[in-house]
Amino acid sequence: MVVIGLTGGIASGKSTVSAELRRLGLPVFDADEVSRQAVAAGSEGLRLVRQALGDGYLTEAGELDREKVAALVFNDKEALKKLETIIHQIVLQEAELFLATCRQQNYPAAVLDVPLLIECGWHKKVDVVWLVAVSVQEQIKRAMLRSGMAEADVRNRIAAQMSLEAKKQYAGVIFDNSGELQDTLEAVRREVKRILGEDFGRQEKKN
Repeated sequence: MVVIGLTGGIASGKSTVSAELRRLGLPVFDADEVSRQAVAAGSEGLRLVRQALGDGYLTEAGELDREKVAALVFNDKEALKKLETIIHQIVLQEAELFLATCRQQNYPAAVLDVPLLIECGWHKKVDVVWLVAVSVQEQIKRAMLRSGMAEADVRNRIAAQMSLEAKKQYAGVIFDNSGELQDTLEAVRREVKRILGEDFGRQEKKN
């Protein structure tokens, strides 16, 4: 089974590529979603976060106060390290379970959709890294349109992550998503077809 690591910066279009991979029949592990579930109300992950950071970072409803935590870890690197360690362990366990299940079900390929794939060292766990790329200017424009974020906030988030040029050094496949969406989706289809071979046509008919 070929394990694909899918990554890309904020507002690069990674989620669109991920959705297309699902449409084509590939199983996709969404690290962002699993991260959210890892600290859901009543979870073991939330208990560990509460133990590490204190009760002050929970809402009255017993959920993680994400805004307060975000403000903390932005200024406190030690708190960030504690939080990342807790969540990383849970997500890693879920990812390994996901891949084991995919192998048992004889999928020819599976996708790990991980925004910080390279920063976390997960690129070493995959067979190929797929990077969805757009320019910083395009990232800023799309992020502001999509979520209403201020330009300074978008720039700060981009600056906090590995640069696009650095990520390219690890990528086996780079999708330039700065043009027409259809061009990007066709490029994705070509790569999937290259991996699946004869299975691609059968997969298309099912989907």
